[in-house]
Order: sequence, then structure tokens, then C-alpha cells
Amino acid sequence: IIKELQKGAITDSEGNYSVSVPNDTYTVIFSSIVYKSLQKLINCNKDEVVLNVNLQPVSVQIDEVVVTAKSAAREIREQAMPITVITMKELQGTVSSVSDILSKTSGVKIRSTGGVGSASRISVRGLEGKRIGFFIDETPLNDNSDFVDINDIPIELIERVEIYKGIVPAKFGGSAIGGAVNIVIKEYPPKYLDASYSIESFNTHRASSVFKLNKNGIEAGVAGIYTYSDNNYTMELPQRPGEYHVRDHDKFKKLLATAYFTSKKWWFDEAQIAPVLITSEKEIQGIEENIQHAVSNADAFAIVNEYDKSNFLLEGLDLTFDHSYVYTVYSFIDTSRYTYNWDGSIKDTVFNEIAGVGEGETGQQPSDANTQKHNYLQKLYLTYIINGNNSVDLNSMYRYVKGIPEDELRDRVVGYKTNYTSNMNSWVIGLTHEFNSSDKKFTNALNGKYYYYTMQTKLVDLFGFDRTPDDVDNTQSDFGVSNAIRYRFTPEFLVKASFAYDIRLPTDEELLGDGFLIAPAGNLNPERNTSLNLGFMYDIASKKQNRFQLEINGFYMYLKDMIRFTGGALQSMYQNFGEMRTLGAEIEVKADATNWLYLWGNATYQDLRDTRKYDAGTTTPNPTYDYRIPNIPYLFANAGLEMHKKNMFGGSGQNTRLFADCSFVEEYFYDFEVSKKQKRRIPRALTFNAGFEHSLYNQSMYISFQVNNLTDQKVMSEFNRPLPGRNFGMKVRYVMK
Repeated sequence: IIKELQKGAITDSEGNYSVSVPNDTYTVIFSSIVYKSLQKLINCNKDEVVLNVNLQPVSVQIDEVVVTAKSAAREIREQAMPITVITMKELQGTVSSVSDILSKTSGVKIRSTGGVGSASRISVRGLEGKRIGFFIDETPLNDNSDFVDINDIPIELIERVEIYKGIVPAKFGGSAIGGAVNIVIKEYPPKYLDASYSIESFNTHRASSVFKLNKNGIEAGVAGIYTYSDNNYTMELPQRPGEYHVRDHDKFKKLLATAYFTSKKWWFDEAQIAPVLITSEKEIQGIEENIQHAVSNADAFAIVNEYDKSNFLLEGLDLTFDHSYVYTVYSFIDTSRYTYNWDGSIKDTVFNEIAGVGEGETGQQPSDANTQKHNYLQKLYLTYIINGNNSVDLNSMYRYVKGIPEDELRDRVVGYKTNYTSNMNSWVIGLTHEFNSSDKKFTNALNGKYYYYTMQTKLVDLFGFDRTPDDVDNTQSDFGVSNAIRYRFTPEFLVKASFAYDIRLPTDEELLGDGFLIAPAGNLNPERNTSLNLGFMYDIASKKQNRFQLEINGFYMYLKDMIRFTGGALQSMYQNFGEMRTLGAEIEVKADATNWLYLWGNATYQDLRDTRKYDAGTTTPNPTYDYRIPNIPYLFANAGLEMHKKNMFGGSGQNTRLFADCSFVEEYFYDFEVSKKQKRRIPRALTFNAGFEHSLYNQSMYISFQVNNLTDQKVMSEFNRPLPGRNFGMKVRYVMK
């Protein structure tokens, strides 16, 4: 700067500059951020004067800097479609699993049958199971739920969890209605190590580790996750009130290991390949009967390949191309010669003379089943920005599955082959157009999907005399459409509305059964769901940066051709079981009460009603018409608080977090009560959890402790299955950045 003229210049990257001034004597001031300013007096009495200087670095104490840009989580939450986002900040400070975190979210419940490794289903606004999509980094995993569970991913490896309600984005592909859960894995810095170990009640151990190294645009990493649990908590038998037993046949262990290689030096912006190995073993715990020997094993090997390219072929067109191959083996062994009473004594001897083995404890025939599957998935995602207001997305997902079921033992008992190789092809293509007004106040996202599904196999008529297998070739196709609107009245207040008319195609298990105990149902219709959502969101940060968030949603859904598993005298099967209507509302509040106290709470009401006027396939009036759908909570709420403070115990580089939360679930039926004499009810439950997390060495070392169900409340779930009482957990975590 020429002080007298208030005229100056900015240097280029090499420090060169030039200023034109009249001949005279001037004061020249040189300055730069984090350097000490320098003044020079110069006499300009000739055509050109060269002046070179060196500035000395200096430490500068600056005022607090407030960043007002929106986080990625908030940007996603403010999309037109109804969505809840749980960030890593909200996941820290807990020894719990992802399902525990999700169950404290408005509109979401995890329907579990027991402890660690037990079967569980995600419920979003009352729709559950395969209706709800489960994704990791937008890769669908619903059809591999026997091998990958939502609790397999430790919370310290997660960036955020996205819960979509009512509308499933087309970019996810797959076939889901009513909602989806997408777990987003962290993006790690170039050199990173994260290792943790936790020990919990019922001899539960969890360990995880991830290591990444980046050099010259080439990244390589390895990760491993191990889980073991005895699950030996004491349960009260649902069919024998007042009688308690320890779960002594419920051990679970699982190992997941992966390595990955990523290059950012090739033509693609990023190319990655990752092999994955999963192996698990689960003992079968009886509830109605004392099972002592049945066990299942699930093993999988996968190879995943992903490519990303910005400005693919033309400016503004971005490409993501993934494909993966998964080989899985699922086995179920049940050949016990005995069944047992609850006191451990032998109840009965069950021996099959034809097979020369025991008939097992879980069914009418012994099992030595071994099902192999080859699964290939190809996903293509293109997004094109037309201009500042319009963009289009095209998503295509193709999947091929070859199933090879084998159970020679059962075939020997029955006297003929019961299972045959099956082939399945499915293709889902979706197109989305999004419009944003120039002032960014109005957004409209219109989406359409087309579904195609084909299955080929052989089936045997179990009730006829001819055991020659018949060829089955089943093909189905359909479409879905959705639209979501968002309008922002002020920077803090916005309104959302959405509509979806979508389907879920039947799975291979639902269509084909298992060839023996579960009969085929090749005439199943896809489930069709119509949903509406209206929501309000208010999000403000005060001058003191204390955040306050309020979100209210009302929703309506109507499900037709609902697929349910139904029993029979000789065989069970999947059937289209009528219609269901849902009407509900949810509210969620989050607030930074002070700079050290965070409060949150939510409540959900979801009224699901059986709208079948007649029994399936008859003109007989439905005795449960307008009854509430059982086995799904209709009223639940959660609340909690967290206190956090730096260097609470002195020193430096430390941070302490204390938290407590509670969950309430109103009493509900686990089956239709068509008579006042029946008491098929899951009792009201109010549970409390508390814990703390303390970090050291600038968040390089973490120590966490948590106690769940403080009051040792009796908790039942999923068809009146008993869940653990009071339990504890402690975790140690080390991070090297």
C-alpha cells in the first residue's frame, strides 16, 4: 500500500508486484496475514524503482471465528423428502450398538428377538422387515441380512446414519417401501489408525480396528471387527409366568475383515477395490421349548469395486459405477436325538430310522441344510446439472442371484429331492428431476421407478404322487412414483410435503419357500404402498451459537397386498394378506440449553389398522376388521440430556461427556385379541440408560462406560420375546491421526 495515495497491489504466487505512481517520496507498507508489517520510505525520482523486502512471521491472537456454513448432515436433513439424520456427534459417548441409537429416533424401532446376534428388524413408521431398505454407503444389503446386520458396524466408524421416511431415494436402487436406513462410513484422513475394545454384560466382547495409509494418491487400508457373546441373561418364560431360566444355548460369534485399495491417480477421480470376509456362528435359543443343540452358520466372501468420475464425457455429468460379487453359505444343523425339559432332563427321544439320526428339536424333520448363493450386483448412478435450477439423476441397479440349496439328510428322510437350484434376475431403474428456485426457497423432486423381476426354479408337488419336478418361470414388473416439495419461508423455518406410490417385489424366499416346510407362492403380488407426509422444521442458532431444532411430521400410509407368513396344518407359506392403513404423527426437539448442556426428546404415535373387510379369498367378514395391527408399538417416546466440558478434571487436551436418556413404550398386543379372555399383550416399558465418555490427548484416547436399563425393567419385544435386563458396558478406544 502507498500510504499517501491509498493505492496498492497484491503480489502473485512468486511475490512479484507492480505499482505506478507519480515521481515523489512515499511511505510503502508491506503486510500479510501472520507476518509482521513493514514500512519503507522510497524516493521515486526515476522511471523504475525495484524494492524487495522480507517479512518476518509473527504469532497473532485472533478473535473467535464463527462458521455459519451448514453441515452435510443439515443439508441432507433439509432436503425435500422426509429424513432424519444422526451425526457422529450424536453417536459418540455410548457403548451401545447402532440399533440402540436408532430405537431412540422418532418413528423408528428395532424389533429384536433377544441379545447380541439375535434376529432383528428395522421398523419405520410401523413398516418393517424387508419393506424397509438397509444400505451401507447406498449399497443395498436387505437380501444379505443373514450375513450383515445393522449392528455389525461399530459407531466409531460411522460418519452419520440417514433414515428416510415414506420415500426411498431412487439413487439407492433396490425394492423397498415406506423407508430406508443408510449408514455412511467415515472418510478417513491420509494416515489414520482407530482401534477399540469393549466388554459388556453376559460375557460380550467387541473389538474393531481400521488402518489407512495414503502416499502419492494411492490409499490402502485394512479393517476388522470381532464380536462374541454368551447372551446368558436370565429370562422369564412367556408361556410360564413366574418361571425363570438362564439362556444357556445362545452363544454368538462373528468376524468381519476387509482390505481396500484406492487410487486417485487414474482416469477416474477415485477407483477402489475391496475384498470382504464374514464368518459367524449362532446357537439357537429356545423360548417355547428348551433347545440345546441346534446351531446355524453364515459365511460370506465378497469383492467390491467402485469408480467415481466428475464431468464424465461432458461438463456437469458425474458418474458412480459399482459392481460386486458375493458368495454366501448358510447352514442350519438340527439332528439331536433328544428333546429337553427346562430342568435339563430328557423330555423325549426322537430318532429317525431311515436317516439313522435324531429328528432334531426345532421341526418335524432333521436338518443338515446348506444353502449356497452367488450374488452379483451392478449399480450405475449418473447425475447431470442442467443449469443452476435443474438437475436430473439416473439410477440403474441390476442383480443376479443363483441359489443352490442342499439338504441330503432331509431328502433321505422324505424319500425324494425337495430343493432345486434357482436363478433370479432383477432390474430397478429410477429417474429423478429436481428443481430449485433461484432464491433456493423452493425445491421439487419428482421421481419415477421401474421394476423388473424374474425367477426360474423347479418345484415338487408335495401332496401328489408324482415327484417329478415342475419347471417354474415367474416374471413380474411394475412401477412406482413419488414427489417431494420443500419451501423455505425464512432461513430458519421450512415446510415439506411428499407423496409416494411405490411397490416392493417379493423376495426369492417368499416366492419359492424352502421346497418342504414352506410352500412356494409363485402367484404373490407385489406389495403396493401409498404414503403422504407433511412436515415442519424450525432450526435456529442464537448469537451465542446455542442451537434449537424443532421438527413435526404427520403421515398417512395405505399398504395393499401385504405379504405375511402364515401357518398351516402341513405347510406354511407366504400370502398376500389384505390391507393396512397407517395414520400417525411424530415430533422431535433438540436444543443446546447452554454451551455445556444439550437436551433432546421425541414422541411418535402410529395407528396401524387392519382394513380387510373379508378373510383372504372368501366372503366371510374379517373378525379383526379395523383392529390395530399387533406386534408393532403404537405409542413411544424418548428423551435425554448430555453435559460436556473441556478439562473438567484439570490438565489440557481433555473432554468429558456425561449423558442420560430414557425410553417409553406403551402396552401393545403381540397378536389380535378377538376375545376378552385372551391376554396377548406386551406390557408398558420405561427404561433408563446413563454413561460417560472421557477423551485424553486431544481426542486420541477415549474411555467410555454405560449402564442400560438402570431400573432392571422387564422388557419384552417381537412376539413377547424377553430382552436383557440391567446390563453394563465399558469401551477403550485409541485414535492415531
